[in-house]
Amino acid sequence: MTSLFEAYKRAISEPVLPIIWAVMSSFGVIAGPFGTLTAMPLGARLIYWPLIIFFGILIGGALRVLVQQIWGLHRYVVEAPVIAVLATLVLTPPYWLLTVQMTDAHAVAAPNFPEMALYVFFVSLATSTLRHAFRPGPSVVPPAGDLIDQEVAVDPGQDDDTVRLLTRLDPALRAPIVRLQVRDHYVDVVTEAGATSLLMRFADAMAELEGHPGLRVHRSHWVADHAVVGARRERGKVVLHLRDGAEVPVSKTYLPQVIERDLLAAE
Repeated sequence: MTSLFEAYKRAISEPVLPIIWAVMSSFGVIAGPFGTLTAMPLGARLIYWPLIIFFGILIGGALRVLVQQIWGLHRYVVEAPVIAVLATLVLTPPYWLLTVQMTDAHAVAAPNFPEMALYVFFVSLATSTLRHAFRPGPSVVPPAGDLIDQEVAVDPGQDDDTVRLLTRLDPALRAPIVRLQVRDHYVDVVTEAGATSLLMRFADAMAELEGHPGLRVHRSHWVADHAVVGARRERGKVVLHLRDGAEVPVSKTYLPQVIERDLLAAE
């Protein structure tokens, strides 16, 4: 739960969001879509649209955490449309009802529900696009040989800071590592504070995990011992359940090590 809360805080604190809020609020105040231009005086629109957009950003952040952290969808081409559909389903009904109530008193035609749904969908899609365009790119990690002489700042009060891989992450993500996963040329690093991607070889990433108990369980997966909360057999294959909700397959090559580490105890 703590990791989801931290992920939500990061989702609603991105630097691009105030810009999106200001631009969309200004558009709503000036253009007055859905009858608000004639139904509301300028003072009312100056309150109504900034609040509507702010509420949408808060809900959008929660939907982003759901899609990325719980459903595991991180690719923009999948993540953005899914968030847009969810935002449309969640936000359109209350937005439509509120706008109807605000405009009926002025004898203005009720806003069109399908048009408002389309508006919410495209605004959400545009927001995800801007977030994707302005977010920092994946960290580029030099070859392992170049790291030998580099000094690493270590906080003696936190054992996890001795794990070299953590020094490659944003400070907000430096927490006990849950798992690693290969994705194209990147390694997805999942910690108890969130997830990010590093442009590096899987072998180099695992080499920088020295001091963090865990093991490789598949050609594309490494898991921390403490992160395994259960296991099951499925059609002759073993699948590990991790504390972040992920299910990681165990290949036959690494099954003996998994058994030796007693990671199937909760099976």
